[in-house]
Amino acid sequence: MHPRPRRRRSAASRTLAGSIVAVTLVIGAASGLMVMQMRRSAWEQVGRVSQNLLESVEHMIDRNIELYDLSLEAAVDGLRNPDADGIAPDLRQLVLFDRSATANGLGAILALDAQGRAFADSTAVVPRPLGFPEADFFLVHKALDNAGLYIGKPFRLMPDGRWVIPLSRRLSYADGAFAGVVVGTIDIGYFNALFGRLSLGDQSRIGFFRESGELLVRSPVMEGAIGRSLASAPHFRHFLEARAGQFVAVGYTEAIEGLFTYSRIGNRPLIATVVVPTQAIADLWLPRAMAIVALVSVLCGGMIALTLVLQRELERRSRAEERAVAANHDLARLAHTDGLTGLPNRRHFDEAFLRARERMAREGGALSLVLLDADRFKRYNDTYGHLAGDEVLRAVARVLARQVREPEETACRIGGEEFAVLLPGVSGAAAVARAERIRLAVARLQIPHVGNEGGTVTASLGVAEAVAGETGGQCFSAADAALYEAKRQGRNRVAAQPDHEDAAWVA
Repeated sequence: MHPRPRRRRSAASRTLAGSIVAVTLVIGAASGLMVMQMRRSAWEQVGRVSQNLLESVEHMIDRNIELYDLSLEAAVDGLRNPDADGIAPDLRQLVLFDRSATANGLGAILALDAQGRAFADSTAVVPRPLGFPEADFFLVHKALDNAGLYIGKPFRLMPDGRWVIPLSRRLSYADGAFAGVVVGTIDIGYFNALFGRLSLGDQSRIGFFRESGELLVRSPVMEGAIGRSLASAPHFRHFLEARAGQFVAVGYTEAIEGLFTYSRIGNRPLIATVVVPTQAIADLWLPRAMAIVALVSVLCGGMIALTLVLQRELERRSRAEERAVAANHDLARLAHTDGLTGLPNRRHFDEAFLRARERMAREGGALSLVLLDADRFKRYNDTYGHLAGDEVLRAVARVLARQVREPEETACRIGGEEFAVLLPGVSGAAAVARAERIRLAVARLQIPHVGNEGGTVTASLGVAEAVAGETGGQCFSAADAALYEAKRQGRNRVAAQPDHEDAAWVA
């Protein structure tokens, strides 16, 4: 009768805990999504800005090289003109070299003969005594007649030691034979100054290098890295996979992980790159993310703590209610239980007898009542004392508890030394036989009783069968009359109700 409220309380406690856990999970998931979105936005923002910056760098480099190449082509065309040899040296210099070659950051243009010695100089009518017979650009043009504009490896220009990038074109005789090289230089410091104004911050890196891997420019400047080949770097292959792209890798010149954004410079064998350290990207979103995580953790922790407090309170109340229910149940059980023998009492007997009669009237079937009385029990109490008498009653109660078939059958103490047994579905000789087994079981106890016939404790039993239409009092009176008849006939026997058709059944 009582587990159902307990189940409801347990279900309510579980529902509360489940709801709080679900809300906590939702908040945690939403916070996780927010943090991931912040991270993704930071990376996308840096990626877009890097691409925009790279486009500016690419355009700047390509435009400067294109303008300088025009001056080189003009010098090559002028040297091919046979009329240029017949004019005055100062006029010849003006024809060969235009003023674009004198712009800021652009070095002198030299014309080298087939042996690599300068024979024309944009800075002087009389060429300076310079020679580059071993330079990579000279050797490439000497070996190839279709090298076009060649961007060579950077080198230091003496006497000041400035790093420069050589740009060169081949000179050929009318028959195509190698006649020399026209070469000019661009100061690397010029690009560093330009890139310094385009930087994304102190931690970003801008640079470009030859397709073969030699680093030409790096901003901020790292002197030891200029001219170094990047081809052996683990991430270098990414630069050759596509014309442009992005990837994350650890840098070669500095062992720092960064987001690399790269692109080819026009149709030239050059690659420009912008590098932003991943730590700098993390600094854009991680502090805010950590603040959100801390706030959500406090919120979720508070909710879980509140849940635990509420659950403990519910459990405390549930236990208190269970104790109260158990106490009420014990009181109800005690109200229906005989305190001495532990058998149901007269009140329980009356209720059980009423239910059995109602069931018999509703469903049909038989119902028998057996009344049992310990023989000469008052004399036993007078002889052995009331404590011993109580032990006899408890022994008889144990016999009855073993003889009845619960839960259909019921054995009760209805007062003093008198007991009753309800036998639903049992009638006639079967009821008398059951009563006889009870009598024999009591006799087998062999409890001494000097005041009783036979010298031991015995019991007399009366049996009555309930008849449709009669009241419970009438059935009880019939069983009591049968019990009286058993005592009159000498005790320690079973008698059936006298007015029954089988009233002659007396054991």
